[in-house]
Amino acid sequence: MKLPKLAIKNQQFVYVLVVLVLFIGIRSFVSMPKSEDPFLSTPSYTIIAVYPGTSPEDMEELVADPIEDVVDALDDIDEIRTEITNGLVVMQVEGEFGIDADDKYDEILAEVNGIRNELPTLYSLEVNQFKPEERVTIQQFALVSESASFQQLYDMAEDLEEEIEQLAFVKRTEVEAYPLEEIRVSVDFQKMAQLGIPLRQVLRILQGDNANIPGGDITSGNLSFNIQSTGGYESLEDVSNTAVRSSDGQIVYLRDFAKVTRDYEDERWKARFNGQRCLYVNVYQKRNTSILTLADELKMVSTSFQETLPAEVQLATAFEQAPAVEARISDFVNNLLQGIILVGVVIALFLGWRSALVVMTVIPLSIVLAITTLDFSGYALQQISIAALVIALGLLVDNAIVVIENIVRFRREGYPLREAAAKGTQEVGYAIVSSTFTTILAFAPLALLSSGAGEFLRTLPLTVIYALSASLLLALAFTPIVTSRVLPASTTHTEKGTWLSQKIDWLIIQAYRPSVNFALRRGWVPVVTGVLLLVGASALFPSIGVSFFPTADKSLLLVKVDLPYSASLQRTEQAVRFVEEVLDTTDYVKNYTVNVGHGNPQVYYNSIPEEYKKYHGEVLINFKEWDPATFYATLAQLRNAFAQYSGARITFRELTNGAPFEAPVEILLLGDNLDTLKRIGYDIEDIIRSSPGTQDVDNPMALAKTDVKVAVNRDKASLYNISLLDLDQTVRASLNGIQVDEVVLEEDDETYPMVVRIPFTDEPTLDDFGRVYLARDDGQSVPLRQVADVEFKAEYAKISHFNTTRSLGITANVDDPDRTKDITEAIIPSLDSYEWPEGYSYYIGGEYETQQESFGDLGTLLAVALLGIFAILVLQFRSLVQPLIIFSAIPLAVTGSFVALFITGWSFSFFAFVGFISLVGIVVNNSIILVDYTNQLMREGLEKATAIRQASERRFTPIVLTTLTTILGLIPLTVSGTNLWSPLGWTLIGGLVSSMLLTLIIVPVLYNWFTKENKLEPITQ
Repeated sequence: MKLPKLAIKNQQFVYVLVVLVLFIGIRSFVSMPKSEDPFLSTPSYTIIAVYPGTSPEDMEELVADPIEDVVDALDDIDEIRTEITNGLVVMQVEGEFGIDADDKYDEILAEVNGIRNELPTLYSLEVNQFKPEERVTIQQFALVSESASFQQLYDMAEDLEEEIEQLAFVKRTEVEAYPLEEIRVSVDFQKMAQLGIPLRQVLRILQGDNANIPGGDITSGNLSFNIQSTGGYESLEDVSNTAVRSSDGQIVYLRDFAKVTRDYEDERWKARFNGQRCLYVNVYQKRNTSILTLADELKMVSTSFQETLPAEVQLATAFEQAPAVEARISDFVNNLLQGIILVGVVIALFLGWRSALVVMTVIPLSIVLAITTLDFSGYALQQISIAALVIALGLLVDNAIVVIENIVRFRREGYPLREAAAKGTQEVGYAIVSSTFTTILAFAPLALLSSGAGEFLRTLPLTVIYALSASLLLALAFTPIVTSRVLPASTTHTEKGTWLSQKIDWLIIQAYRPSVNFALRRGWVPVVTGVLLLVGASALFPSIGVSFFPTADKSLLLVKVDLPYSASLQRTEQAVRFVEEVLDTTDYVKNYTVNVGHGNPQVYYNSIPEEYKKYHGEVLINFKEWDPATFYATLAQLRNAFAQYSGARITFRELTNGAPFEAPVEILLLGDNLDTLKRIGYDIEDIIRSSPGTQDVDNPMALAKTDVKVAVNRDKASLYNISLLDLDQTVRASLNGIQVDEVVLEEDDETYPMVVRIPFTDEPTLDDFGRVYLARDDGQSVPLRQVADVEFKAEYAKISHFNTTRSLGITANVDDPDRTKDITEAIIPSLDSYEWPEGYSYYIGGEYETQQESFGDLGTLLAVALLGIFAILVLQFRSLVQPLIIFSAIPLAVTGSFVALFITGWSFSFFAFVGFISLVGIVVNNSIILVDYTNQLMREGLEKATAIRQASERRFTPIVLTTLTTILGLIPLTVSGTNLWSPLGWTLIGGLVSSMLLTLIIVPVLYNWFTKENKLEPITQ
């Protein structure tokens, strides 16, 4: 290997290059994008259709089915979930990973737009693509006032929006939780019917008179003139003066039977901050920008804006993401400094302070190179990449340690400093290249994980790979240069070694050498012992348990309040008020944000808010700090308090990492008939409720919904010559209103929906049906009650589809998130033994589904990693046997991993699995170093037994050192106690300890058994 010699000969060039990289890296760290979570690009889409006053069955037939048909016909669609409630369709569309998410969005949008004319005149129809920068608010302001009108608050919000949107890093802003203004045409249906004017005529004329059709142009001489048409409405007066009918020389105007005003729509979303009425201004961050810079700018804008507000209006921060990001970066810097100091102390104790200085220089250089490459790759600094840097901290010093230890050994043998630096690096060069590539191959498949979890984790393997690659280059080119400069010219101190190194030498002679000699004579003893330890550790696995993505460890809680589906907004508000009363007496609560009739604006990447539902409310709680003991004690208190309220289902679940799912336990029942699904649902609900570990079991069909049905007497309607279309339009316009068109008013150049409806100030009641009259063609009027009966009818409040098939999802929370898999699997036998009607089946969703998919992908990636590492080892050692000897370190590592998880109480989570895959590439490094050096000694002519003993003793110190420094680098992250990283850290630490201890004994035994004497081919240098 010529690189070390070239580097030593061109030291000045290497120094200049390192300084340049360091400068670029520091600039990258300061300026690179920073966010809490990765900017995900997932093929996930939401289609939302709003048609107020329409029953779920009508929404299914008129809206959901047509949209599902066109979307399902597209290629690369993996899953479609549709929820249909009163006046609302929410459709979640998941594409297959690996496709172009933006192109698929364009396809879905084109297909939905293509059938708009076949759909009813919807209140709104939106197609959204999930992008964190467009959906997840990074800061949520609340304009709070009990006395200011909505219009005043909205005007102030628009002013704040205008200031915020001038900031460079702001993607967009959005004002929410206020009723929209509309142009309301309040029709006296009795008077209109007396005038003989049918509603369809009014709607047609209003829509026609508002049309703005260009008149073209005309040429006169050498000039061309545009022809202006009559244009649409420009004022309320224009609408009032609409001529509706002319009879006997008399013109009937709209003002003769209707009043045209500007008014607010019926309130569908009520918001409060700490009990006071408010509206929200949400801020969304541009992709690949720094949230910390944006947060500082937002603070300045909000502070100055507060000074302009009247005394009765306050601007509060309901949620902000930046402090969590700042805390993580601060923790990373602290962990980095702690890691450098710990590693430096260990190296100083083993190899002296000069060697420690070299290693402590390599660490920040490798980190800087990794951050620079990460920045150039277009990724941000966020919780995953930060944790990856901490994981890499313990790995990237391994190469430098092996090189320095070997250089020191050559110095002890009397070689000149420069020659020792070159020769010591060359001797281990191929081994550290091979070991680095095996570690990279363990992490690389994680970057190919095609799922939501893969997108979330993408920067972890990439960051580690960048750091390891940087450490390899520095170990081969920079470390020998610095070592040749830093180590003393005299060999006196080097020969003597440090106090600890002398103790290590004593340990090798007194303990390790006899152990190796015994193992070579009685090889079956350590091998059988290793197998028994593996079997024993594997027996602990059921007690360890399996979980998926852990909780987010955030001082946030989202409380959901659900009432029977027929509940009014006022009834829902009463239940939410109860939650507020509980929170007002809880000291740990910092503040809270209330939403009635709608979910809280999205503040976490996988927590999707509910759309408009009168029976639903949400409360976002900000606690004072993240203190696990206080947090979980408070959750227990809140759960007990909320259970006292009998009129609503009040539940909460901690925020979790990973892909979103409906609930930890979800059993989807599939079939066509709603009555049959309802009957089966009761049985499955009982099965789940009786299963140990489940709580908050929810069956959407258990609560009936009562609707008011207008039962038309078709014979009477035909007798009075009244069409069903006129009747349906009149009923809808009477009680919910019909949007005719949109009008741009000249006074403020704003666009307002024009809605025709019956005049009333409060919400419509049953008595209002008595004010509805129908117009006949002969000019006579007929009361609605003359041709229709108003009656109550039980209807299904919610209809769900799974991949276009009707479904019923029975969901449940669990008392222990780590046991979700076990709890779900305990339910499955009861489902299999259930007598399912023909055409009906079940599907396991929830966390279990996502867990099985992700763990299956990780299992495949583990196999790919093993094959890749094996191929590299075959190329290096030109043998099939020696790679298998090296692979013996992997089952030895399993032993320690399982024991560590069992002792510390962590379950085998998704991140523990990620740690295990990473461990595969790390633990083989010790075996590679040991086997490679044994081969070198045998090529030099030593007998196999002598080569094994000598290689084991000489590589004992670097193996112990690299393992110890890797563990020390992981300790700050591991002992942090976070659900996300502690399982991963303990998996690595436990595996490293057991692998090191067993590898030093078992690998020499296996080498002795399976390597023939003097059969190694020389490797061309």
